[in-house]
Amino acid sequence: MPDDHSPAPRPKPAERSLGGRFWAFWSAALAANLSDGVAMIAMPWLASSLTSDPVLVAAVATAGRLPWLLLALPAGVLIDRLPRIPVMAGAGTVRLALWAALAAVVFSGAASVPLLVAFAFCFGALEVCYDTAAETVVASVVPRDRLERANGHLRTGALVVQEFGGRPVGGLLVSLGLFAPFVLNAAALVVSVLALLRVRGVDAAGRTGTAGPGPERRGLRGVGADLAEGVRAIREQPLLRLVAGIALFVNGCYATALSTQVLFVRDVLGLGPVGFGLLMAFAAVGGIVGGQSVARLRAALPHGTLPVACLAATGIVCCVIAALPALPVVAVGYLLAGGLVLGYAVAMTSIRQRITPDRLLGRVNAAMRTVSWGVSALGMAAGGVMVSALTPLTGHEGALRAPYALIGAVGLAVAVVFGRRLARLVREYDV
Repeated sequence: MPDDHSPAPRPKPAERSLGGRFWAFWSAALAANLSDGVAMIAMPWLASSLTSDPVLVAAVATAGRLPWLLLALPAGVLIDRLPRIPVMAGAGTVRLALWAALAAVVFSGAASVPLLVAFAFCFGALEVCYDTAAETVVASVVPRDRLERANGHLRTGALVVQEFGGRPVGGLLVSLGLFAPFVLNAAALVVSVLALLRVRGVDAAGRTGTAGPGPERRGLRGVGADLAEGVRAIREQPLLRLVAGIALFVNGCYATALSTQVLFVRDVLGLGPVGFGLLMAFAAVGGIVGGQSVARLRAALPHGTLPVACLAATGIVCCVIAALPALPVVAVGYLLAGGLVLGYAVAMTSIRQRITPDRLLGRVNAAMRTVSWGVSALGMAAGGVMVSALTPLTGHEGALRAPYALIGAVGLAVAVVFGRRLARLVREYDV
């Protein structure tokens, strides 16, 4: 007979409700991600309709990514100083106004590449604020032990609406008129802002956690000190410092394959644009499965081993792709890699949200994104240089396989060299 004083069994993660506040927040993120998915098709297509110069077309894409390198850290300061849900709602409101303005400009025939570059930079700056605040708010919307489930739902929801909703819908709307996708973007952000107001309304009923650290305002003179405090929080926290170091190696190598991926699919696998899209869909499906499995895997595996397992398995998968670049092997590899990469991201994001004090979380999230996006930009450039340099030595096909071999070797090396320490630090700090 069980002891009357024995503790009640802990409910499994799948049995714990995330609450209505999370689902309102999830709905807001889903609508915003639908807008982003449409923009992924509509913006480059509009740019290509305005000019055939690849440098100018690339300038539009670069303008959209540049704010992640230039503005993420200042955005982290803003997010740690101000109530976070209103920051998201404000960024969403300005974005929807800009999308509506761009739709009007395109409809009137006044669009130009310089104007599109300016719009892209503004959208990117607002996206930095919105996404960094969203990643920070999650930790206050759900209990700590449910962060894997919450982040898994958010990441997989983004994948579904962007890859299977936003991009196809964006392509369809472009065929109806170049202005049409931007009208949908504005409408989707109206839904997002209204859902965020619902989250704020629930919070006003007495629940906490959607505001920043308090009423302190130090103005512009305190920005430098706040930035330094956020960076110092990563440098002085052993687990965060190790994860940032791993990101430098892994994200940089992973980006080398992203920049030459279309050439690998076209020239090594012999696929056209439809086949390329289907292959990306395989990766997206893998990501959905991986993101939804993190909470259960964390509960099933020994504590601290999930991130290490994801790193090692990703390395093995990429080595197989490099060694056996046949279509069935690559398709399965993309499926597995999509799940493993998203699984690692969800696991480490959840750990970071748990171990970082709330008053620093915006800056820490922003600093980690700056590291990831910054090294990814360098890795993309390095990928093209590496393939060009190796082509005379290994041939075109061999050179295009090299980035996958690099990812595999680095992933396995990181797992072997840093895996035990990473697992130990997760067990020590993620309690």
